[in-house]
Amino acid sequence: MEPVKTRPSEPAWCEVPRRLADTRGLEIPGSHRSGWKGLAVTRAKRLVLRGMEPMQRALLETQCQLNALLVDGLAQLPRRSESGLHTVLASLRQAVAGQWDVPPGVPGRTWVERQRAWNRLAVSTLAEAAEVWPLWTPSLVERCAELAARADVSEGEAKGRAEQLLRPSWRELWRRQVAFHHAFAEALRWAVGIARPRMHFPEPEVYEAWRRASEPVEVSAAAEALTQLRDRPLISLVVPAWRTPEPLLRACLDSVLAQVYPDWELCLVDDGSPDDGVARVVGDYSRRDARIHFERLPRNGGIARATNAAIARCSGALIAFLDHDDTLAPHALAEVALHAQAYPDADVFYSDEDKLDGEGRRYAPSLKPALSPDLLRALNYVCHFVAVRAPLLREVGGLREGFDGAQDHELLLRLSERTSRFVHIPRVLYHWRSHPGSTSMDSGAKPAASEAGRRAVVEHLARLGTAAEVSVMLPGVYRVRYPLAGQPSVSIILHGSAPEASEDLAERALLASLKDTALDVEVLASLDASSSQGAQLNSAAHDARGTLLLFLERGQLPAEPEWLQELVSQALRPELGAVGGLLLGPDGTVDAAGLMLGGAAGIAPALSGIPDPSLTALGGSRWPHNRSAVSATCLMVRRELFDRLGGFDESLSDGAAAVDLCLRLVSEGFRILVTPHARLVRLSLGSAGRSAPEAVFELQERIGQALGGVDPYTHPSSALTDMDESLR
Repeated sequence: MEPVKTRPSEPAWCEVPRRLADTRGLEIPGSHRSGWKGLAVTRAKRLVLRGMEPMQRALLETQCQLNALLVDGLAQLPRRSESGLHTVLASLRQAVAGQWDVPPGVPGRTWVERQRAWNRLAVSTLAEAAEVWPLWTPSLVERCAELAARADVSEGEAKGRAEQLLRPSWRELWRRQVAFHHAFAEALRWAVGIARPRMHFPEPEVYEAWRRASEPVEVSAAAEALTQLRDRPLISLVVPAWRTPEPLLRACLDSVLAQVYPDWELCLVDDGSPDDGVARVVGDYSRRDARIHFERLPRNGGIARATNAAIARCSGALIAFLDHDDTLAPHALAEVALHAQAYPDADVFYSDEDKLDGEGRRYAPSLKPALSPDLLRALNYVCHFVAVRAPLLREVGGLREGFDGAQDHELLLRLSERTSRFVHIPRVLYHWRSHPGSTSMDSGAKPAASEAGRRAVVEHLARLGTAAEVSVMLPGVYRVRYPLAGQPSVSIILHGSAPEASEDLAERALLASLKDTALDVEVLASLDASSSQGAQLNSAAHDARGTLLLFLERGQLPAEPEWLQELVSQALRPELGAVGGLLLGPDGTVDAAGLMLGGAAGIAPALSGIPDPSLTALGGSRWPHNRSAVSATCLMVRRELFDRLGGFDESLSDGAAAVDLCLRLVSEGFRILVTPHARLVRLSLGSAGRSAPEAVFELQERIGQALGGVDPYTHPSSALTDMDESLR
């Protein structure tokens, strides 16, 4: 049998199971090639193993064929071809029905039966994924979990002495098959949209080269700019500590002493450590530098109380937060001081960050957007390094107790209620220490912190008078569900073209997804292909009766049970102007999570090309994102806003009209949102939707006018292009 290879047109989730489906070269324990002769086994055991070889080889050959069929079925999701998927499923059912009839009493029959059971479960799960759409159903989630739980078929009780003797042989025989089971279960979870996010950060050597090239220049430039600084505010660093390992505490303090900006003070409070380690280390440093102040609380009261005690000792105009085991870049405080002068009305300053492993290596940079209210409700993306004007911090009362593990997130939410004047400093100024049990390494390490964060978001929304439900999606990541206010009616306007088969399948799935909705929905089509896209959509909108207009490109398959309800609930929020969904390609990668505007790219789809779900240096594909624009592939807007702005500009080329509409909404003070809870899968192959050069040219001046020359939701780093390529 020829080696099984990944087909170039297959979805990305097929790569690992396709590779593992090939069992060529797998050694059979007991054969003359397996090396068992060199092991200390009895002659009788060797004879038993040698006698089992024909059955073992027959099992492998049959299973190899079944594995290949399973991956063929995976490659058809999400229903890229109904006939193709049905053909694969028919072959799978036939193969499973006639697989391995091992007589009772034959050694190894127990494990053969377990493998047959797993195969049957895999086929039935794949069949459910083929027939159910949208795919995200509780039944399918449970089946995928069961597939993973039953993956190791060599586990469990062995029946009889013969099977006990054969256990090592079976384990070795089925080792690769067990790996296939795990890979198949994970790939199926990925295909149906319920997998955990994958980490897609720059390779360590890429990030190392990037920072070595950029950071010395940044430090030098900051030091030079300080010579022209008119106002030199005192910056107070607050550091709560408790039983900090001495090397980590010294590294933290050394990073403060290395600051190129000298006007600082450090207020460190020991939260009642049971030993004198922290006091001894800080005492040593404070004797050398009078800018370091220390207090030891009589008992442990929690991080919020310790932080507030440190804030009470501060005399600076700006108060910044530093954890006791993290470190600062040498120009961290200089950048804060420089930005405080450049933005005298700003209240909160925050920077980019990365992580620091136990060997001192830096990795996983987080390159952040400007203040994004919807993203901040979903998770604490601001995180580190944060500095706040001292009067505002005292006005809001510092940190609140009872939110341990999410106290910073809770504070930032309260600050965002008082001011929108947040300034993002696009520099990696903070290095977050990761170690076993830390939130930086695994946000799930402290489950109570997720619940504290959820409560923080709930109380934040309540203070704003916003009705919503908040749930934990992943550790530290929350979903906010807004109510469907009133009785909105929706007009879905289909436009563009797609291959006939894909278009037909997508439209049938679209109509099926609307059957059980309580919304008042009509589906229209824009037909005048001779005019511009803007003119076509305006004409269709004129005939629509909905209070909400959804412009949807043909060939997009809804992938969420309540995708339309999600778009509607968001579009009804008065502060939002337009809402778009997360757009995926047929291979499971992101087409676009909104659009990035300006810079070298002109107009480019955000997060394009990464697998979904993923976590990257530029954010997560399953995070809600505030953007400056979304494309007409999926764009919902309130009818009254659309009419007030005069609809689409019919003089613009395709791709430019939707961006222009969003820019006009932004100029009117509205936000644009991309929600990951309304995913759409494009069934046909094609580009990821980059705008044509003429669209970029037409909108260049308008982008500058609406955004002040800079897209606040696109990271401005000049090296971002290289960093972004490394993510793929």
